[in-house]
Amino acid sequence: MSKSVKRLYSDFKPQKYLLDISLNPDKMSFSGSVTIIGKKTGRPSQRLTFHQNRLTITEARVTKHGKKDDAGITVDRINHHSTYDEVRLHTKDMVYPGEYTICLKFKGEITRQMNGVYPCFFEQDGQQKKLIATQFESHHAREVFPCIDEPEAKAIFELSIAHPTEHTVLSNTPVQSSEPAKSKDSIGQTLTKFEPTPHMSTYLLAFVTGELGFKEAKTKDGVLVRAYATPDNVGFTDFGLEVAVKCLEFYNDYFEIDYPLDKCDLIALPDFASGAMENWGCITFREQCLLVDPKNTTLGTKQYVAMVVAHELAHQWFGNLVTMRWWTDLWLNEGFASWIEYLAIDHLFPEWDMWSQFAIDEQQQALKLDALEHTHPIEVAIHHPDEIRTIFDAISYSKGASVIHMLHEYLGRKDFQAGLRHYLKAHSYGNTDTVDLWASLEVVSDKPVKKFMHAWTSQPGFPLLQANVEPDSVNLEQHRFYANPLHEKSKRTLWPIPLLAGESLPDTLETASINQTVADSNQLKLNRGQSGFYRTAYNASHIERLGELIKRGKLSPLDRLGVLTDLFETAKAGHTDTGEALHFLANFSNEDSYPVWGTIASSIGSLRAVMDDEELRDDMKPYIRKLVAPQLERLGWDHKESDSHFDRLLRPIIVGLAASADEPKIVSKCQDLFKQ
Repeated sequence: MSKSVKRLYSDFKPQKYLLDISLNPDKMSFSGSVTIIGKKTGRPSQRLTFHQNRLTITEARVTKHGKKDDAGITVDRINHHSTYDEVRLHTKDMVYPGEYTICLKFKGEITRQMNGVYPCFFEQDGQQKKLIATQFESHHAREVFPCIDEPEAKAIFELSIAHPTEHTVLSNTPVQSSEPAKSKDSIGQTLTKFEPTPHMSTYLLAFVTGELGFKEAKTKDGVLVRAYATPDNVGFTDFGLEVAVKCLEFYNDYFEIDYPLDKCDLIALPDFASGAMENWGCITFREQCLLVDPKNTTLGTKQYVAMVVAHELAHQWFGNLVTMRWWTDLWLNEGFASWIEYLAIDHLFPEWDMWSQFAIDEQQQALKLDALEHTHPIEVAIHHPDEIRTIFDAISYSKGASVIHMLHEYLGRKDFQAGLRHYLKAHSYGNTDTVDLWASLEVVSDKPVKKFMHAWTSQPGFPLLQANVEPDSVNLEQHRFYANPLHEKSKRTLWPIPLLAGESLPDTLETASINQTVADSNQLKLNRGQSGFYRTAYNASHIERLGELIKRGKLSPLDRLGVLTDLFETAKAGHTDTGEALHFLANFSNEDSYPVWGTIASSIGSLRAVMDDEELRDDMKPYIRKLVAPQLERLGWDHKESDSHFDRLLRPIIVGLAASADEPKIVSKCQDLFKQ
């Protein structure tokens, strides 16, 4: 880990930036000036320090508010410190705490590393063209202008950009004015000034300029929503625009706080390092995450676009309106958005059964990674923004989303939503720590949220709940789950496990074990709905009982999926028998759920991958052909008009399994197509 970075916000608190930037795309450079109005705090000194990275500060002027003369405070030296990403203004006079205005002139380069300010290249009518865009999260605003580049340093930004006249220019807020640029360096350019932003962090400031087209719509509350793309791609923005309008309306109602800006732009960029970025009112996307071609885009990709749009729009409240105080709590921003995107899309497209997909795409992915010996807790202290990329993986995003989902079920939908509204209203336009959210949820629910969540976010790994279920009793014991059965077990770790088993058992298991008498355990299924972040290993006789429930259609798709994944993963870890797991698949002969079949396919695939016996692999093929036969007969090879959403997603899985098992009619079809 790198050395802890000094927080500049403790010495200077900006209130407003007046920022003027002149772009020269041909020379891949820019210049500008910034006036920073703010408050010097801390001890008197002869230095003011701001963030900058690879900028050249050419001029600096400091004025104290209320000072009688106009000469201001003389800046003796301007020192650039690349090691600390700082510019230090050394002054002749002592700088005492108080209100100051700092005026700085600077210049820098437009670089190709897809952060700071950078070019996006595309081709149109055989010509190479480029957009100029920004990416400031986590700490790249300092590459474009001197500032206090920390999330806690919220301020208002008044941005003006000099740009080629023929180009569209976008930023967080609507255009306030546009006129010919007057400086000698900006001949033939237009100066566009934007309305002041809300009180926000530097990493959320953004602008994009270049040849762009758009489509637009309005929410029922009058917010103008536009989807921008390069001219040849504007026709593919309809779906993303439709989802954005509906999501904004959904979040307005869910949070009970109106979207706080007059407009919301979604911009598809040809070059973008991540999936999308939630800049307030000026959301940028990789093209594949916003554009949908109705004739060629797969259903899975279309669904992914909807989820990315929902994720970034959730940040307009959770992240932008209320922002983490420091990068340590970035997991909560991303984990929450990764959870609520499913809630929003489930509301818009109920036929997509998003929570079954959540169990596969978020929860199971996180469980598999978190079962490794060298995983990390969700909450990891960030000492320097450069460290963020080292811990932002499926633990921070998917496990983060999974434990929030568990908390949602633990508190109940009504209390969770009320607590969330309390939190956003109490901290609007401010900064928080994770415990502030837990406190709001505790106030509303009257449950020990902080204690409950601390165990899940501060410890690596998750529990295995070993359940010995007899007809009239249940014995439960918790241990940390490791995927490697040979791993030397560390000291016992305890979690408050929500049992989610109905009235027959307590709400949570907080001790190492319990033994409970029950009236009838024949239909007992722990972790109903699969919202708990843990695995369960049942005794063999109860696994058979669960198999009968599945065969008779008595378990929901989520519960069938949960039993199956837990059985195969605990078999890999040596807690249950692999033969039993394979035998258990016979209970799924009538299965038609896409997420459940996805689990069956991955379970079979992972077993075959570790087999070093070719004969054994061949021996499995008739078994697989028999398993998939009913669904293969029902679905066939070709798309049908009567197909449901899940049938269209399921067909490739069934056909793929059949092909891998040498199903004759599928192999023959493939050979015919290959010949053609």
